[in-house]
Amino acid sequence: MTISPRPRRTPEELVRRAQEAMLRDDFHDAEAYGRRALMLNPDSLPARHVVAGAVIEQGRFEEASEILEEIVAVDPDDLPALADLGSCLYEICEFEDAQSVLSRALEIDPLDAQANYWMALCSERGGHMGRADDYFRRAAQRDPEAYPTPLRMSRDEFDRAVSEAMESVPEPCRRALAGLAIATTDLPREADLMEYTPPLDPCVFGLYVGVPLSERSPSDVPKLPDVIFLYQRNLERLCRDRETVVGEIKETLIHEIGIYLGCDESELVERGLA
Repeated sequence: MTISPRPRRTPEELVRRAQEAMLRDDFHDAEAYGRRALMLNPDSLPARHVVAGAVIEQGRFEEASEILEEIVAVDPDDLPALADLGSCLYEICEFEDAQSVLSRALEIDPLDAQANYWMALCSERGGHMGRADDYFRRAAQRDPEAYPTPLRMSRDEFDRAVSEAMESVPEPCRRALAGLAIATTDLPREADLMEYTPPLDPCVFGLYVGVPLSERSPSDVPKLPDVIFLYQRNLERLCRDRETVVGEIKETLIHEIGIYLGCDESELVERGLA
């Protein structure tokens, strides 16, 4: 008996399967299907789009930006590719390039929610807070569920929220805080982000700057106090109300104190710090 060979899947079918996997949040399968589609048709822009989307969801922003640049090279007016590329460039701290790409996206559609949101982040980093809030409002008007208008607090209100969060952390954390300075500022400094490879997420809520206790020798004399930075604009942007801000500050403090003490997440729990 002759067995007929299994029909070969077309690039279009593989892209469809990749898109279905994306809807299931199965990003590894989505990437695999998309890459198989590209093997069969290296010119397929839909396959490139789905691979880029899957790679973004896995946090591989530099790799995604390379794929998206290939799409834009073929179709300079591909709005979704431009918006995704701008967001990826922002994530890897290439802020000027991100702003340039997002400007191109907004020339195509001034009201595009994604492009407005990431342009708002670029404007924040440039110190243009009023302009940033204008972009945030446009993003919220087009897609309020995905891009809600950020909460806004005065620095005094935010500092009171920090104090409240500090009082609510477990007692061992409060003892550790005695050896740390707490500083609130709008956004992380680019130099601090670039200390890491790959660069630290620009939207991070907080950052410990110093030498962890586990890495010090008895003869070390700190020249400056270790600091936990809390980034107000990043926290406001992703929190819907004051209660959530306080909760996120608390979790951020505990996480950064863990780094200061040289503890990973499981050790924090074991020591009653989380």
